[in-house]
Amino acid sequence: MQLKIDFKHPKYSNDELSKSILNILNENKLCSIATVNADGTSYINTAYFCFDEKLNFYILTDPNSQHCKNIEINNSVAMTVFDSHQPWDDDLQGLQINGKCKMAKGMHLINGTTRYLKRFAGLSELIKHPDDFAKGALKSRIYIIETNWIKLFDEKTFGEETYINLKY
Repeated sequence: MQLKIDFKHPKYSNDELSKSILNILNENKLCSIATVNADGTSYINTAYFCFDEKLNFYILTDPNSQHCKNIEINNSVAMTVFDSHQPWDDDLQGLQINGKCKMAKGMHLINGTTRYLKRFAGLSELIKHPDDFAKGALKSRIYIIETNWIKLFDEKTFGEETYINLKY
């Protein structure tokens, strides 16, 4: 997969940035997602994710979960992707992501389901087609996180304590 985003970064090329981002995303399947409760307090959860070439992220989660209830009220989310086994004194890699989240419908549901089935083959025992969600094959649903910006840190590629903000 190649990313279809023009980062227009003044220092780093799209190829360098895309290669680094794709490496981090392909090496990690679990993310943390922060939402805001109705009373303004923060809440965090973990989820398995997949993604597309525009850096939309898809998660499979229960609509009755606290984070989904929060998303119904305020769809702003923050997300991290990183390898939690990284030693603190080694070259660090990860992504911090900000975006808007909603239940996937239409083409987003088709895209998310297809990508989720490809990345997590075990789901095919329950879901074969996006319509299976509507048929009640699974309580969980596909949600899409449409990103606003990403902070990339990849010390192996860009050097120690280099944090690259990418708004697109």
